[in-house]
Amino acid sequence: MKQQNHKNRLTTSENRTDQTPAPAHDRPADTNRAAWMAGGWGVMHHYRSDASGSLESFNEQTERFDVDALAGQLDELGARWLLFCLCHNATSLYWCSPNETLDRYAGEPVCTRRDLIADLAAACNPRGIRVMAYVWPWVAEQANRKAQDALAPDYPTRWCEVLEEYSRRWADSVSGWWVDGAGVDPEPNLARLAAGLRAGNPSAAVAFNGGWGKLGKYVPDDDYCAGEHLQLKECPGRYDDGALRHILIPIGGYWGGSRDSVGGVCPDPITRFTDDELKAFVVDWVVRNQAAVTLDVPFESYKGTIGGLGGVVPEMYYRQLDAVAAAVRR
Repeated sequence: MKQQNHKNRLTTSENRTDQTPAPAHDRPADTNRAAWMAGGWGVMHHYRSDASGSLESFNEQTERFDVDALAGQLDELGARWLLFCLCHNATSLYWCSPNETLDRYAGEPVCTRRDLIADLAAACNPRGIRVMAYVWPWVAEQANRKAQDALAPDYPTRWCEVLEEYSRRWADSVSGWWVDGAGVDPEPNLARLAAGLRAGNPSAAVAFNGGWGKLGKYVPDDDYCAGEHLQLKECPGRYDDGALRHILIPIGGYWGGSRDSVGGVCPDPITRFTDDELKAFVVDWVVRNQAAVTLDVPFESYKGTIGGLGGVVPEMYYRQLDAVAAAVRR
């Protein structure tokens, strides 16, 4: 395994030799919670249950997930963070970490026994890899309609309680949140949700996704830009009104690998970009501009290691990420 300098991986752009003051719109917010993301790249995975499966089958899938294998490979690649779906609510019926508040409101178990997010953090954090959680806390477009209806009264109060339970339990082992679907909700609700997300870690970096292609800061609580896009889209400046510039893009055919992905596992993996295209984007825009990018990567299975050994990420994606990592290290 390649040796990584964990301390260097978590450094920020504060060592710049260029001391020319940036324009006001291109400066970090006073909180600067996303400083650790500047100039770096991370990996996302759309982990989810099979929409036709049972909670018990999702429990079995989650219990066999090899967090140490994944963390070891991310360490080898030099990824700074892992963004992981707690529940992709539009397509997944269940959550991959327990939550008593959520089960109580739903009236039945809808969460796994294993706290997969906590276990991922325990495997990744000592290697210098931060963990971020993806959530979709809305009262519409939920695959689990029973949970949707149970969380709808007095919205977003019940959702805030659910998110606060997660945040307080994980505390600073989870460094950030990426909140999907925010374009359907008014700003006051988003501020309340942000408070719940930061209840256990006031330093957590939060971003609300206002919709596909909205690449700038969306609401005042954004510490970084959600930046959902399907192309390698460069944006001007390092910050947008205090929020770190960040892009989230899939390197497979679609989010989770393809529109036919089941449970987050891609049946027919393809690459969206060539190695040279991806390397140029990460080096020329992300690193030199001290912005950030998260690369959505489909998984092959949840057993074993990542590349070529019958494991988590299909070998073709591992090779591409390794090419990106080599270009960044130069």
